[in-house]
Amino acid sequence: MVPAGIKGKVRRRGPLAVLVAYPGFRRLWLGSAVSMAGTRALGVVYPLLAVLDGRSVVWAGWVVFAWTVPTLLYIPAGALVDRWDPRLVLRWSEVLRAVAIASVVLALMWGRLDVWHLLAVAFFEAAFSVFSSLAETALISAIVRKKDIGNAMAVHESSVHIAVLTGRPLGGLLFGWLPAAPLVANLVLIGGFLTALRGLGGSFTSRDRAPLLQEIRRGITVVRGDAFLRVATWLTAATNMIFQALVIVFIASGVDHGTSPLVTGLVLAASGVGGLIGSLVAPRRGRVASWLAGWTARRPLVGKVTDHAGLTRRGRSTLVLHAWLWVLSLALIAFTNAPVFFAAGLVVMGAAGGLSNVTIKTVTSRSHPDLIARVTGFSRLVSYGASAAGPLFGSVLLMVLGVHLTVFALLGLTLLIASLVTWVRRLRGSLSPRWEAGPGSAGAAEPSTSRGGAKDTMYEPQQVTV
Repeated sequence: MVPAGIKGKVRRRGPLAVLVAYPGFRRLWLGSAVSMAGTRALGVVYPLLAVLDGRSVVWAGWVVFAWTVPTLLYIPAGALVDRWDPRLVLRWSEVLRAVAIASVVLALMWGRLDVWHLLAVAFFEAAFSVFSSLAETALISAIVRKKDIGNAMAVHESSVHIAVLTGRPLGGLLFGWLPAAPLVANLVLIGGFLTALRGLGGSFTSRDRAPLLQEIRRGITVVRGDAFLRVATWLTAATNMIFQALVIVFIASGVDHGTSPLVTGLVLAASGVGGLIGSLVAPRRGRVASWLAGWTARRPLVGKVTDHAGLTRRGRSTLVLHAWLWVLSLALIAFTNAPVFFAAGLVVMGAAGGLSNVTIKTVTSRSHPDLIARVTGFSRLVSYGASAAGPLFGSVLLMVLGVHLTVFALLGLTLLIASLVTWVRRLRGSLSPRWEAGPGSAGAAEPSTSRGGAKDTMYEPQQVTV
């Protein structure tokens, strides 16, 4: 089946080529980008509405909780999205989000916004967003050819980080002008997204339906049985927890040193900048690895270091590189005190995360096309759960060790994780398939060419370099 929305063959590689060759993906990307910016703005608007007219700040916390707790729905939502047409899921989810947001606008116009109404809207709007995000991921693999999924995922990942950087400031700015303004803006953005989706035609292969619990179990079983996805999920979850703990440390340090809220916000936004850089670099990581392999060919010692760090040859692995970039970032933060170095560390962390997210999404889409939403849902639940535990973990470390020692403790934990995924053979083989081949085998080099002229992919079992 030819994916819907294809204009022609992709003669050139890269993100821009994917946008040109796939009109359906271009519509999806543009609509999704503006809608995500509005969604990120709501993360600021909801708690501000909760304290409107002098209400207790405690209610703001409850509203934020109501907005975040639907992440628990990722696993059952993934099973449902996999059995339905992702276009219809996306359309209805966005329509229902618009209905929920419009009810708050009307309540504000009448001066009758109740906090219980806001709690319900925050919960249901976030729940529909879970379905939307999973349907988007499933839809990309349905409208883009398998060989171009990596570039498509890189473009989509970049829009996520752009939404983070623009959505929150925009939400605060509009709210300061008029409380209903960011909500009305959201309705306009959702309307634009729905208009873009109207041009997304084509047919989608129906999927066999089993009992819901059986489908959920199958998604979890696939992640547990796929060595790369299993290790990658827990590695990203661990680094997400460390990142959230680090945010708490920076805020505590800023209070001690009198850092202004503006500087705090700018520093923490650096991770979004890094994520954008990482997602844009992701499609070119193969070229970078090839160039490094050539440059280190006459420098055996340097080549061995880059090999172990996941950069070149048989050691090439985005996830191993991710771990060592985090070690580098935390070392920079631990041995310096200036906010500018903290921001630099967060840029590197964000870039590593952007690279890893693209890789994981690409592997999932190419390896398990009928299970994308379920596999993605399980991975996101684990990841977001770790992120939720991060602030508590950081607070405990702060109480026991203090600010300075807590950073070194996080550095030590990250160094331990990087060492495990580098030198524990089973873990390294999961994240870097060529590593198992040994330095003297064909797998030690870049993919070789067989006698028939085809590339040898025996060490690329998921048809993507991880």
